[in-house]
Amino acid sequence: MHNIVTGLNTILEIKKSKYFKMTLGLSTTKIDRSGERVLNDEDKFSFFYNQKYKTPIYMQGKIGDINFYTDHYIQTGKIMIFYTKEEFKFELDRQLIKEKGIDFFLGSLLKKIETEYEDRIKKSKEENIETKREADANMILKSPGAVTYDDLKAYMERRNRERFSTNNF
Repeated sequence: MHNIVTGLNTILEIKKSKYFKMTLGLSTTKIDRSGERVLNDEDKFSFFYNQKYKTPIYMQGKIGDINFYTDHYIQTGKIMIFYTKEEFKFELDRQLIKEKGIDFFLGSLLKKIETEYEDRIKKSKEENIETKREADANMILKSPGAVTYDDLKAYMERRNRERFSTNNF
């Protein structure tokens, strides 16, 4: 599922798509049991965005499984697309929209996200492989704050070997 957040002027361009269906979503706040107004957490993405950027967003509509939101504090042609906890930022390309249409523009953004997302995953896997080190049983004594689970496991295995090798049953 994709969630797109942008300013009001950009949403007006996106609404020109023949596939756009208006959906106003849920209220950004609700009244809790004590009678106080709190953030509405039923729209998980809107709640997440509000917690991260400290500003409310308002749902404008959908195209398939893509949700569109307006953040009134975004004044320029910035477009933020959220895909599986990853954030991608783009600029509105009015020239491309004029030449090929809003549907082509949105499709090109989604295609860019797919390739960039795959690149990010490959890069994070490579970084993860590079940062792994051998388990060191002595790390518990040398630097207790830097101990990993593998270090602890190696320490426990060494301790058990030493204990059972000294005890002759």
